Amino acid sequence: MAFTPACSAGDEDPFPDPDLAVVEANPDGVPYPTDHIGGTKRRGTRRGDRMPNFTFRAYRNGRAGGLETVSLSEYFDPGQKRHKVLHLQVAATWCSICSSELEATVSVAKQLEERGIRFLEVIVSGKTAGKGPSLAEVDAWIDRHGTNFPTGIDVAARRLGALGVSGTAMPHDILIDTRTMEILDSSVGAPVDVGKYVLEALRFVEDNPPSY
Repeated sequence: MAFTPACSAGDEDPFPDPDLAVVEANPDGVPYPTDHIGGTKRRGTRRGDRMPNFTFRAYRNGRAGGLETVSLSEYFDPGQKRHKVLHLQVAATWCSICSSELEATVSVAKQLEERGIRFLEVIVSGKTAGKGPSLAEVDAWIDRHGTNFPTGIDVAARRLGALGVSGTAMPHDILIDTRTMEILDSSVGAPVDVGKYVLEALRFVEDNPPSY
């Protein structure tokens, strides 16, 4: 008896993306701020909201070491001991612009990290907009681009959706002042020049006192 081959989700199965315990304090033991949490970016002299303390399963450096838990509290650095600005890149593996932005960022990441800038990419969708990603899609994405900074997973933007990230309009870039975790910019679409984009944020942080 002949059978029609069965359908199989295979690599299309989304990463399970479990709920995770949030790391409440930064590496120095300072609690992450819990006031003024939101998604509104700074506009002129009006300060922005603080970034929620999202927590992801993530690869810290390429895929070496496997998946770990990464909370944004790790980047909270009120004394600027380790860094000054966090660039959060939200991407989808179907998005060619996301791919181009990642390539540009990989080429300058190490140099800019020496200036106090940190990068974190979070993938919210696989090759179908608004769905996934699967772990296989994330692995292939990292390997293809040679990603040299942390990559987190947020299936269908179940966390970042609170900030208006849909997974269908990509990429989404967020700049954060790590002294206060204030959102300096939150924009859909890749910057023309990634280096210039993050260095403008760094200059702002160096020239202005904390807003909280």
